[in-house]
Amino acid sequence: MEHAFPHDELKPMSCVGRSPSEQRGTLDDVLGDYSLTLVDSLDTLLVFNDAAQFEDSVKKVMAHVSFNKGVTVSVFECTIRVLGGLLSAHVMIQDQGILDWYNGELLEMAIDLADRLLPAFKTVTGIPYSRVNLITGVPRGEKPSTCTACAGTLMLEFGLLSRLTGNSKYEDAAKRATQALWERRSSLGLLGNTINTHTGEWQDKDSGIGAGLDSFYEYLFKSYVYFNDSNYHYEMFDEIYNNVEQYINYDDWYLQVDMHTGRRTRTWTDSLGAFWPGLQVSIGDIQGARKTHANYMKLWDRYGSVPERFDIQNGDIQSGFHYYPLRPEFVESTYLLYRATKDTYYIEVGKQILDTLQHCRVKCGYASIANVNTKRLEDRMDSFFLSETTKYLYLLFDHDNFVNKGNYIFTTEAHILPMNMPWHKVGSSISETCSVQHEEMSLFLQTKDPVCLKVDSYKKSKKPIISAVKKTFDIKEYLNLIFMTFAVSFTILHMLIFFLWSISKGKEARAHNELVLEVDFAKVTRRTGFYRP
Repeated sequence: MEHAFPHDELKPMSCVGRSPSEQRGTLDDVLGDYSLTLVDSLDTLLVFNDAAQFEDSVKKVMAHVSFNKGVTVSVFECTIRVLGGLLSAHVMIQDQGILDWYNGELLEMAIDLADRLLPAFKTVTGIPYSRVNLITGVPRGEKPSTCTACAGTLMLEFGLLSRLTGNSKYEDAAKRATQALWERRSSLGLLGNTINTHTGEWQDKDSGIGAGLDSFYEYLFKSYVYFNDSNYHYEMFDEIYNNVEQYINYDDWYLQVDMHTGRRTRTWTDSLGAFWPGLQVSIGDIQGARKTHANYMKLWDRYGSVPERFDIQNGDIQSGFHYYPLRPEFVESTYLLYRATKDTYYIEVGKQILDTLQHCRVKCGYASIANVNTKRLEDRMDSFFLSETTKYLYLLFDHDNFVNKGNYIFTTEAHILPMNMPWHKVGSSISETCSVQHEEMSLFLQTKDPVCLKVDSYKKSKKPIISAVKKTFDIKEYLNLIFMTFAVSFTILHMLIFFLWSISKGKEARAHNELVLEVDFAKVTRRTGFYRP
């Protein structure tokens, strides 16, 4: 506030604000000259128990923020950061019973913003353009292309706005976009990365869990939870979660595959995919979450952060992706795993994350890491650092925080939404008290009765969505254990023979780190067509 307000972001090394006039390529789609960081982090102040600063910030938003500006913004980013920030602050004011003078001003601002975003949805398919001008609508010549997550991560914010206003147009637009994407899934039940908003044809047919797809999965599940909408979103999530585990999961690394054939197309994983363990925790797959988190932890141990992309096959960072902009996904999963398991190991992980952030502390804030190898910093502090990264870290250590003791759900931008809205009180399997208790799943989206939804919803599934929750140990599991032990032994033997052969030929043996050693290259070759050099 001291160095950047009313600009969108703080440049922490030069101690000035950043606005849309400073060109940063597509990064500018996030900026809109609407005090982005302030709006995005309003509810963070509540988490920090700073009521006075929260009240002052709400007043500043009301007095200084306007959307009547001819800036072109990302529909996705503006929705999750700005619209979500306004709506979360509005409902949390009511939830916490604070600010007696408040009269719904943030909700009015949210309505104004959403109305300016709606022109992007005027396409043949209902899938919105990726960008929109807040005054003139879709820019002339705008390419009819967007990513799956960009079009499919709007339901919580748009749906909540419809419920608060009684006007269904917002929820209808978001639901139509989600449905349009879903109807275009492949025969394997997978979605691609980018799609033509007019023709509905996939442009990038790679399917994964990282950038371009990540929060689509998250919102299928959370929309089901938050809106008490029977099976509409759950059936989609149930199907696609199983398909992801079948075709994209390899040794608890999630790579990229062709959405139509399941053939591996890329062998890198990205930092955005680190959200997946948190999603696994939310649905009760604790063991799966532990394994996936452990893989990302190996990256953190090696680099002191999670680089933007890491190639599993080559055992190194992909060229041009050495940076870490203080992203929250790994922190989020760490926090959710601790809440679910109470395993103090995740507290220790949190301390390691804090150590990294101390290196990033500069004169006026926290700077992004431009290169995780050299530790060179960049004069950049994205709004999600205060909205998400610091929030999850604070909640990890503040066990008595009202969020940890209450009944809330997080949006993909970590905005807090209370689970005590009118539609949560209608008698149904989601809102009724559940008699089943399961200590290991004590998180379940921060609800007081954590496993009620999980138990009820899985009863409706035609097949178990997660095998890890089985309680019996039968002969099949025993044989699987023997098989896995044999497979690992064979892999190690194969690699030893290869190493000795390389020495005999006078070739320099490639030094693979422990991450690469865990990958079964024989299987990778067989399933993907990739070959070891």
